[in-house]
Amino acid sequence: MNFGPASSSTDMLAEDPTIDLQNPPDSANGSTPDPPTRYGQPLLPSWIPLYRRPMRTPTRKLRVVTIGAGISAMNLAYKIHHEHDLINKGIVSELVMYEAHEDLGGTWLVNTYPGVACDVPAHIYTFPFEPNPDWSAFYASGEEIWRYFKRTVEKWGLDRGTKCGHKVQKAEWDEGSGRWKLEVKNKDGVIHDECDILVSAVGFLSEWRWPDIQGIQSFEGHLCHSAVWDKAFDWTGKRIAVIGNGSSAIQIMPKVVETAEHVTNFIRRPTYITPGLGSSMIGGEVQYYYSEEEKRRFREDPEALKQYRKEIQGQSNRAFDMFTKDSKSQIAGKKATADQMRAKLGDNEDLANKLTPDYEVGCRRATPGPGYLEAFTRDNVSLVMERIEGIEPKGIRTSGGTLYEVDAIVCATGFQVDHRPPWPLIGRDGLTLAEAWKDEPTSYLSLCAGQHFPNYFMFSGPNAPVGHGSLMAGLGLSAEYMVQWINKIATEDIASVAPKDEVVEELNAYADEIMQTLVWSGGCQSWYKNHRVDGKVTAVWAGSVLGYMEMIEKIRPEDFEVRYRTRNRFRFMGNGRTKLEYEPGADLAYYLKK
Repeated sequence: MNFGPASSSTDMLAEDPTIDLQNPPDSANGSTPDPPTRYGQPLLPSWIPLYRRPMRTPTRKLRVVTIGAGISAMNLAYKIHHEHDLINKGIVSELVMYEAHEDLGGTWLVNTYPGVACDVPAHIYTFPFEPNPDWSAFYASGEEIWRYFKRTVEKWGLDRGTKCGHKVQKAEWDEGSGRWKLEVKNKDGVIHDECDILVSAVGFLSEWRWPDIQGIQSFEGHLCHSAVWDKAFDWTGKRIAVIGNGSSAIQIMPKVVETAEHVTNFIRRPTYITPGLGSSMIGGEVQYYYSEEEKRRFREDPEALKQYRKEIQGQSNRAFDMFTKDSKSQIAGKKATADQMRAKLGDNEDLANKLTPDYEVGCRRATPGPGYLEAFTRDNVSLVMERIEGIEPKGIRTSGGTLYEVDAIVCATGFQVDHRPPWPLIGRDGLTLAEAWKDEPTSYLSLCAGQHFPNYFMFSGPNAPVGHGSLMAGLGLSAEYMVQWINKIATEDIASVAPKDEVVEELNAYADEIMQTLVWSGGCQSWYKNHRVDGKVTAVWAGSVLGYMEMIEKIRPEDFEVRYRTRNRFRFMGNGRTKLEYEPGADLAYYLKK
């Protein structure tokens, strides 16, 4: 064929007799031999007609739906709409994001309790594509992070296709169509939808829970959970009970004690209060506020901002040694943390003995808590470690029989962490994800669930890198991983992909051996282990963030059961020619390097 230099791509395609532009891609098929033979022999069982389009031309566009429209979903939206431009390339027809809340922001929209902040340095808690030179402080408040999130979403138009006030309440895989059938509830009722690719972007701490305490609803005072804080609540001059000593309680306490009459913290077990991640960058201080001059420099010199961010991230990644059992860093870190805690408690040995654990630092989530330990040195703060027997109209009664009368109870008691969706997600053979994970949640690289759940991906599923460093980089690479599969499914005429169950089993078995060397399998009760002392670590990746990123950098199709839309997997070869050959002026000798 000899196309003139002025020919357009469309003209070049139209002039090729092996190309069919008249029919939709999936119907652009060649003829069937009559009689159905080739070389005098019957057609092979794998015979299909020629696909009359260039190689890797998608046979259909994929509709992608995410459950949730928080940080994870917006990373995927950026990949689809901008970095890979999958809409204009004909890979994706639409990205729809169903968000249960009436506004966007995920964690930072919902959590508004006093003192809410991120304990990861703000400059590495950013979208990979949108560094922020204007952070006010080294550790940003929840409100500032929410404003950054909203600003970024608006700047890049990432909320196109987002439907707020829409809660997915059922998803069921239909093998015949190769699609997920969805039921979505909004204020007007239930709508039905379907998609080729379903992505869970709800986050791993999204379903908060009341503590399992007898009589909790009988309390006559103000009762609240930290995850659904009542902004109108005024604790001034009141007796406050705070149940729990996780990150929320640790941030709430220093704010409440300033004006409350008395604050009693009820805890079951001690936890380490550590220096903040990356605090060595600010001389070990609990906070650092950027000057206007520093922010202006970051705005005007993106390379300086990049190097600053790389230094923070590099130090964070290098600190992974501390999470290895019996390492020098772990031993030194444990002693230094205990010494620092004692000092903040005013060298009160009784308090130090009660509040300092003896398990490994980091076994529970390492939590900085400016002002938390210091609060216990105040006259208006008490610590109670007796088991709570029940809650009564006037207060909390402990196992020793004491009734602590209070005006308000703050339950900072965490979230459901079993990873099972609270609504039916039904895969092949009618198996629900809740049933598949009834004993333990096991994932493929925290991104896929198993061979009964095809074309289903997750952000921060079981055993994600949530225990070390910033989650942001991992979320960006997770989105890239999903895009690789979306591209492959669309361009290779694939019906469905799902990790093989034996692969998931092998991965988790080996990862558990790695986990035995790490502090997360230590002797603490932790939500990393679904609130158990002993048992499998189900929340955290078995290894470093860098190790995780290398594992998901490229997809491993050999780990997956791949089902094709026709009986011949090589239909994607089309007419045997590449799209590049139909681009006027394209470099068709690109492979000659010297």
